[in-house]
Amino acid sequence: MLYRNSPRRRATAVVAVGILSTGLALAPSGPAQASHHQAQDSAVRSGNARFEVLSPTLIRTEYQKDGRFTDAATFNAIGRDDFPRTRFTKQVEHGWLTIDTGAMTLRYQVGSGAFTADNLTVRLKTGKQLVQGQPWAGHTAPACAFGALCEAESLQLSGPGVATDHRGYTGRGFAAGFASSGDSVTFALDAPAGGTKQLSVRYANSTGGDGQNVARTLTVLIDGDSGRTLTLPPTANWDTWGLASVPVDLTAGRHEITVVRGPNDSGNVNIDSLAVLNPGDPFPAPAAPEPQSLRFGTLGEAETGALTGGAKPANDHNGASGTGFLAGLESTTAAVALTVTDVPSPGDYQVQIRYANGQAGAQPSQARTMSVTAGTAAPVTATSRRPAGGTTGTPSPSRSTSTVAPTR
Repeated sequence: MLYRNSPRRRATAVVAVGILSTGLALAPSGPAQASHHQAQDSAVRSGNARFEVLSPTLIRTEYQKDGRFTDAATFNAIGRDDFPRTRFTKQVEHGWLTIDTGAMTLRYQVGSGAFTADNLTVRLKTGKQLVQGQPWAGHTAPACAFGALCEAESLQLSGPGVATDHRGYTGRGFAAGFASSGDSVTFALDAPAGGTKQLSVRYANSTGGDGQNVARTLTVLIDGDSGRTLTLPPTANWDTWGLASVPVDLTAGRHEITVVRGPNDSGNVNIDSLAVLNPGDPFPAPAAPEPQSLRFGTLGEAETGALTGGAKPANDHNGASGTGFLAGLESTTAAVALTVTDVPSPGDYQVQIRYANGQAGAQPSQARTMSVTAGTAAPVTATSRRPAGGTTGTPSPSRSTSTVAPTR
C-alpha cells in the first residue's frame, strides 16, 4: 500500500518502506506505538532520512524535511519494539550510505532529500538469485527540469483529466478542469541555485461551467507549504492559450511543486504546460516528440505517430482501422511524424494515405491538400479528393499518393 502526499496532507508526512524477503512493500504510518528510544537504538540517520533495521530483510525508512521523525506502527512492521536486534554494517562512500545486513543491502544518496526511484535502492537474495529493486519507482511526482517546458498532462494529476477537445495545445493533450477544491498538478524540480524563480503556466480560461468568464485563481505550493496565488486572466476562447506567471522562492536542491485549486480559488481552467524559469526568461518551446517507427512496406496507423500542433487521435467516425484515426489538422501547425525503417535502398518512393474528406462545418465539400516531408527534403503536396457519395466520416476507397525521398 502506498501513502501519497497531496496538498491536502502535510508534505512531510511519514513514509515507511518495508522490504521483505518475498518482495517490496510500502506502508503508511499509523498511531504511535513504538518507543522513541527503542526506535533510535536500531536507527541509522542520514540528514533528514532515518532507517530502522528491524530484521535482516526488513528496514523501515522515513524521511522528514524538518528532521522530526515519527515513531509509529506500520501495517507490515507491527510491534517493532519486539524485533530482536539485527547485526548490520553501515558506511558512507562516494556520497552513498550503504546499510548491509548480510541478507540485504540498502543504498541511499546522502543529502538527496525525499526518497525517489533514483536515490534509494535495495538488493537482496532470494534463494540463489540476487534481486535489485527501486521501492519508490513510479510512486513519486514526475521530474521537470529547470528551464524546460513540461507538459501538464504528463505530470501527477489529482482530479483534472487529460483532454484533447480544444485546439492549439502541445504534447498529447492538456490538464482539464480544476473544477473542485483539491484538484492539482504536481511535479518535482531540482533547483540549480537558490533564490526567487518564476513559475510560468500556459493556460486557457473562457466561460466555465459556472457561466462566468472572469479571471481565475489557483495556488502554488512549494513542498506543501502555503504558497502564492496564480491569477489567470480570461483568454479569447477555450482554443486560445495565454501565459501567467508567479514568483516562487526556492532553495538549491529538490522540491515538490503543486499547482492546486485551494478552498478560496475559483479554478475552472485548462493547463497545457508549465516551466520554472529565471525571472524574465521567455517561456520555452516544447520539445519535438520522437517520431514513431514504421517499417518500410507495412501499414502504419496515423494516430500512433508523434502528434504536434493540435493533431490528435479520434474515433468518432466509422470505418477506421487501428484504434481510430488522425484528426485535428485544421491548423497549419498540426502534424504527425513517423520514422521509416528498413528502406531497401536510396530512391523515390510513394506514400499512400487513406483518408476521409467530407463537409467541414459550413464549408462546402472540396478537395484539400496536405504537405508530406521526408527528412530534410522539400515538402510535396498530397491532395485528398472529395470521397464518393460525400459522406462525412466515411473513408474514401481512393488513396492520395505523392513521390517523396526515403527516410532512414
